[in-house]
Amino acid sequence: MAAPKNANIRELILNVTSELLKEMNFDSISLAQIAKAAGVSKGTVYYYYSNKDDILFDVADRYLRGLMQELLDWVDNREKDTSLNRLISFVLERGMGDEFGNLRLYLIGASVSGHEALRERYVHLYAQFQSTLATRLRQRAPEADADYIAWLVLVITDGLLIQKQLNSSAFNTGEFLKKTTELLYKNTNIVKE
Repeated sequence: MAAPKNANIRELILNVTSELLKEMNFDSISLAQIAKAAGVSKGTVYYYYSNKDDILFDVADRYLRGLMQELLDWVDNREKDTSLNRLISFVLERGMGDEFGNLRLYLIGASVSGHEALRERYVHLYAQFQSTLATRLRQRAPEADADYIAWLVLVITDGLLIQKQLNSSAFNTGEFLKKTTELLYKNTNIVKE
């Protein structure tokens, strides 16, 4: 009879996989490496996950849901300036400064190059994030096209992440963030000039 599954072991597997992803591409990580880093047997990893893709799904879910929760925690903090321009700036800065940038780029790459199950999950979670952001934007600027602005911010965030990962000296991140935030804020029609 198999031992009951332990949520702590599952969490440990996800944690060590996330740490490995900071240093390595997912394709180059083996289940044996995950097991060794977690301090468990390869059989234990298989007990919780039937294959490496299932681990990736859970890492991706946790990662994307974590980004969404971070946004909600920030927005709902009444002690912070959570005005529209600060909200846009926060999402852009957070998305670009992500320590899991390699993971995000891997997920996008794998999703667009044929990993259909991952693409479906990623698209679903991305749509949830966009919807959450649009809801928060509507609360701050009801007259703005919140759906468009939310998608625009998310698309820009992915572009910023790519520039960061490329480590392009020609790209001035700070100036770009400042100008983009100002442009988006002014075009929501809530700043009267």
